[in-house]
Amino acid sequence: MRPAILILLSALPIAAGQLTPERLRYPDRPGTFLKGLHQSAVTGAPYSWQNQQDTSFEHWQKRARKRLRELIGLNQMEKNLADFQPSVRMQPEKIVTQDGHSWHRAKGVLRPEPEVEIPFWMLTPVNNGITQRPLAICAHGHDTDGWNTYAGVYRDNQHRDTTLAKDGDIAVQAVKQGYVCLVPATRGLAAAAAIPDLNGRHGNRACRAQLIHSLLAGRTAIGERVWDVQRLLDWALENLIQIDRSRILMTGNSGGGVLTAYTAALDERVTVAIPSCSFTAATSRTGYVFHCDCCVVPGLQSELGGFPELGGLIAPRALLTVHGKKDGLHSHDDVQRAMAHVEHLFRAAGGESHFLFQWGEQGHQFYPERMWPFVTREFDID
Repeated sequence: MRPAILILLSALPIAAGQLTPERLRYPDRPGTFLKGLHQSAVTGAPYSWQNQQDTSFEHWQKRARKRLRELIGLNQMEKNLADFQPSVRMQPEKIVTQDGHSWHRAKGVLRPEPEVEIPFWMLTPVNNGITQRPLAICAHGHDTDGWNTYAGVYRDNQHRDTTLAKDGDIAVQAVKQGYVCLVPATRGLAAAAAIPDLNGRHGNRACRAQLIHSLLAGRTAIGERVWDVQRLLDWALENLIQIDRSRILMTGNSGGGVLTAYTAALDERVTVAIPSCSFTAATSRTGYVFHCDCCVVPGLQSELGGFPELGGLIAPRALLTVHGKKDGLHSHDDVQRAMAHVEHLFRAAGGESHFLFQWGEQGHQFYPERMWPFVTREFDID
């Protein structure tokens, strides 16, 4: 068995704009209230691994996964959409050539429920006799053009240059390495898959508008996004005969990383998950909330014990988490606290050799130099 590798740095240089402990401190009275509120919720969570007695890890996973499905609204969606058949329509593909590599690119549209259309890109290597290829699902975050960004479909030279400067063409990187890639627009985040925030009622934030609409209907925004990915994966595994079902990667940065974590926790078809600049505690010890409102799952802390518990639902499948040292959206101390808990969960699952946490040298972006060696190792690619 390979040794587990966990990189936890106790002291990192502080960059401008980072969330230092001082910036996470609330005034005395609300601070005391928030600290107690969140700590009591986590401590008493009935579906957290630490609160289980006389049960196996696998049994806990089944119970916790079932409860998580309820919390994010997937059960409600299944009930409401029981008579609906999701569908995909594809446009003709074209060959793209870049840096000596060629691949097929085709645009598709997923219809995951009535009156909802999720556009996506499919990138496929030019056939060279390989019959079984790994699949990469690339989920973007708060970029209204994120699905185009990941797939290398640029509006202009500035869009291209900005993307490449942060290694943001993650699907292009994957197809160059022989992956079939699916790059869907993320519901509520991509302009092509958003509900308008009429009159700026929700702060001129389409993602927050999605959250409110979904909560009122017994769903969550993240639940709708997981639903979309699962329906796209259903289609891919049924129709793309070149896919190796044992090698399914899902990755995303920021909000796409949050979506990656939830999808992998709930869908065991995902064999390698790489959430970038996203996998951390839901709140700091002081009660500061790290993720966007649209990622909120009511009851996540009070029922499951918090966001890091998702790592236990992924284990013992492969999980790489990467954070940037200069990322101003996350706290070093809270990231490290969350990663220590995930390591504990992977050890309990007997999968410690399949978990890795690393720091990237820059900010809120992908780190392909950390990502691809891990995937190559896990997929045993020569």
